[in-house]
Amino acid sequence: MKDCKSETPASAKISAVSPVELKAAAEKLPDSFVINSVDLKAVGEKINDNKKIKQLKGLLKNGFQREVERPYMWDIFVASNDSLLQFYPYKDFTINNIPFKSYFTKINYEDGNYQCILLVNENSSPPYNSMVVFEDLKSEENYQRHCEVKGDKVQVFLKGQNEAKDLQFKVKDGAFLDYFDTQAIDKKWGKEKNNFEYQLKGKTSNNLKNGYWIEKKYSIDYNKNIIEDGNYVNGLKDGEWNYSPEGPVDKIEVYKMGKVVKVVYP
Repeated sequence: MKDCKSETPASAKISAVSPVELKAAAEKLPDSFVINSVDLKAVGEKINDNKKIKQLKGLLKNGFQREVERPYMWDIFVASNDSLLQFYPYKDFTINNIPFKSYFTKINYEDGNYQCILLVNENSSPPYNSMVVFEDLKSEENYQRHCEVKGDKVQVFLKGQNEAKDLQFKVKDGAFLDYFDTQAIDKKWGKEKNNFEYQLKGKTSNNLKNGYWIEKKYSIDYNKNIIEDGNYVNGLKDGEWNYSPEGPVDKIEVYKMGKVVKVVYP
């Protein structure tokens, strides 16, 4: 998106049209912007309310767990780093006509600094209402994340020392949903002893997960890769979902269109 400025809507060239045609054309243009830096003037006062901090830590964790692979900054949730997290109110954003609050988050390490921006739909419920859209780590190793928004699509770009990748999401009814260009996914990758580290297998409809899926992915709660399986309806988990860290099912979460309504430990 070379024509987009940071957090600035993209412009379009329209010539030889009437004011009415110009207004209609503008209404059809998708909102496009990039989040690739922090506007320090927009950072509010530090949040000190413990209840709010706990809530934001949960939303931040949910945002990171949208990744299949272990997030680069997974260790910010370990006890020694968790207490270092600082949260500040940031800008309001609009994606697909849905308002999102955002929070600036930072950690000051002895040997470096980390900061990120967390988007939250406070009118919706976890786990689909939050997304980490910007990260910047300056230390012995550098790491960055930024995002590009175009209409209802959000593309997140991750760049570490030796690799770069991107994730795609669709904002629908205020939820961040995994977006795919193909109708069937059957992918295994990575090495874990004599097995693969990660897996995604299932089908899509209208670019969203639908039907039965099996996924092997990193879990911050378990601090290891686990297997989870269950059904999606239009990108949202629905019904019983099984979580297996070592083989047998350790936990069952019951969802109702993306919301956890019950947790069972067999």
